Amino acid sequence: MVTEITDPGFPTVPRGQPPDTPLAFPQKKVRIRITEMLVGLEPDQKEIVIETGLGGGDCGYDFRRGFDYIVYASKKPGGEMSASICTPTRLIENASEDLQYFHQLAKSSPVAEIRVRVWDVHGARVNVRELPFLAGAQVTVDGPGVHESATTDSAGRHVFSNLPPGEYTVAGSLEGYTIPSPLRPVRVYSKGCAEVALPLQLDRVVSGHILGNDGRPATGVIVEAVPRRPRYENELPSAADSSTTDEHGRYELRHLTTGDYYLGISLSRSPTLLNPYTRWFYPGSEDPAAAALVHVSDKPGLLRFDLTVPDRQMDRVISGTVFWPDGRLAEGANIFLEDPRWPWQTSSVAATTDMRGRFTVHALDGTRYRLHAATFVSAPFSAVPAPIDAGDSPLDLKLVLTQKGYSPRDGFTSKALDDWRKGLGLR
Repeated sequence: MVTEITDPGFPTVPRGQPPDTPLAFPQKKVRIRITEMLVGLEPDQKEIVIETGLGGGDCGYDFRRGFDYIVYASKKPGGEMSASICTPTRLIENASEDLQYFHQLAKSSPVAEIRVRVWDVHGARVNVRELPFLAGAQVTVDGPGVHESATTDSAGRHVFSNLPPGEYTVAGSLEGYTIPSPLRPVRVYSKGCAEVALPLQLDRVVSGHILGNDGRPATGVIVEAVPRRPRYENELPSAADSSTTDEHGRYELRHLTTGDYYLGISLSRSPTLLNPYTRWFYPGSEDPAAAALVHVSDKPGLLRFDLTVPDRQMDRVISGTVFWPDGRLAEGANIFLEDPRWPWQTSSVAATTDMRGRFTVHALDGTRYRLHAATFVSAPFSAVPAPIDAGDSPLDLKLVLTQKGYSPRDGFTSKALDDWRKGLGLR
């Protein structure tokens, strides 16, 4: 029974922490007198304090003083116990099935079980809640003196029972499928269980070698695959998968779903100092109209595409000064460097002006840009965007904050993005 609830009050920064330390969600402390200990505590324990949120978005459970509950709690790193609306915690009159289970559990053997369900990462879902489970998958558990293997049933499920408590490694396999990444070990306790959703994906690989103009392997190059058309509403033409070439210039893409893709370098974002290659489409062109589409089927398989990339672009320094219309220097103005091919990526600040209104940004000599300056004092203001043509000479610009509005995209629309969302491909 809940005997006391302590309101945490307004959140404060913990003593000894910097003033800008993020505030944690405040927690109520709920004191509960234990009527019956089911599992997880010492048999003679008479009372426990549970922490929970205030509710209204922080998942706090609405405990009421004087009421009896069956409580599902977890232990925090510091040893405190917590409960939330994401657990099956409920009033005792609504927990008859829970009580029956735990009463039976008290008489059961001190063993554990691991319930495994295998599902297809890229499979079609029956509905939002139902994963595409895989029947006939081989699943194994390895733990303290145990190595067991079994096959999933028609619902993609298998239960490993009568396991000694301890830590287990769970793995799965199915012909034509691969596991995206190894699962973390699972720990089970005496009379406890663990649910494991084991993901598999079709073993589809797009790989190849990236070479420089000198015919040597190009190392450290980011290779991307961008969908030919959007897969969901308001999607941006971002990389569906990417890979950085190794010392042999080899790349490998393993996470592509069925469909058509552009393959190449700097396809989803402007070139950077770390990946200083211009936008380059397979089989070897800067023009998206000349790109060859790569089709990934709904069957396992290996596709190979080699690509020779153009020369690396070089670092270019762009400096400038930002002024107010009356000639005052604009300190603290944000500088945005935009590649017109990706106008939706101008939200990152490339530099901020100093007390003299000065800024310096690093660009690439083979890329065209638009440079914006914007600030917010009493109201947002920005400068007319300055076009930056490709070239290797340093620049020193003068920008004046004459326009109302902060966003560098004000008044600018991207026909290229609209066309891609209409299924017309990259432009």
